[in-house]
Amino acid sequence: MNSEDAVRATNVLLEAFDGLAQMGGIAVTAEHESAFQAVFGWWAWINRSGKLVLIAHDAELGHESAPNVRSILEHTLVMQWVADAGYDALETLTALDDDRRRKLFDDAVLASWPLPEGLTRPEAEATKHRLRRKIENFAELCRDYEGAGQIYVAYRLLSTYVHPTAKGAEAFVRADWDLTAYPVNESDTYLFQTAICLIQAARTINTFLRNQDLTRAIEAAQEHLGGTVPRPTWKQSANPKDEASAE
Repeated sequence: MNSEDAVRATNVLLEAFDGLAQMGGIAVTAEHESAFQAVFGWWAWINRSGKLVLIAHDAELGHESAPNVRSILEHTLVMQWVADAGYDALETLTALDDDRRRKLFDDAVLASWPLPEGLTRPEAEATKHRLRRKIENFAELCRDYEGAGQIYVAYRLLSTYVHPTAKGAEAFVRADWDLTAYPVNESDTYLFQTAICLIQAARTINTFLRNQDLTRAIEAAQEHLGGTVPRPTWKQSANPKDEASAE
């Protein structure tokens, strides 16, 4: 298996996404309709970001696509969490979004930033939602899933190139301290990480679909990678209803 296998796997899923999205209407199971509407945009982001990673690879800018790969990875697990936790996850995301808008509003006022007419400040929560830490801290979310330890390690490694870090700067300095315009010791792991995430995201979306339209694409993508790509397993103890009953 080589990097081109990862590219082929990713392209299979990109084509499946485009085909499903172009249908306009998608048959979703009744119990998952609200959650699907919430996560479809993330799925679109994951796939379009995957396409961006491939474009960067073709342009020999794979190293610079690290922030996109990290975003793909994070969106993929959060999307699965919404599928697993349902209403509680959606309620948490809505509350957190209001909180972010409130902070942005306050910062804009403090900076004398011109605000659109009629824009108001969202009201603060009376009490903090008990699941906020799951979405505010990616490590917390990863702990709720069997097999997600490796996801968090990959996330941390990719973070090195998202933020200004000494390690990130070293990517363009050779051992003899000669400078270079290209990253030193670049690998193609970002292509495999992207392909794996797109498969996992497709698996999540497939659970919403009445006809599981993505099954063939998932199988074809896995064939290119040479094995089954499972999703991490949600721990029973992470169930919000269980937490509520224990309080």
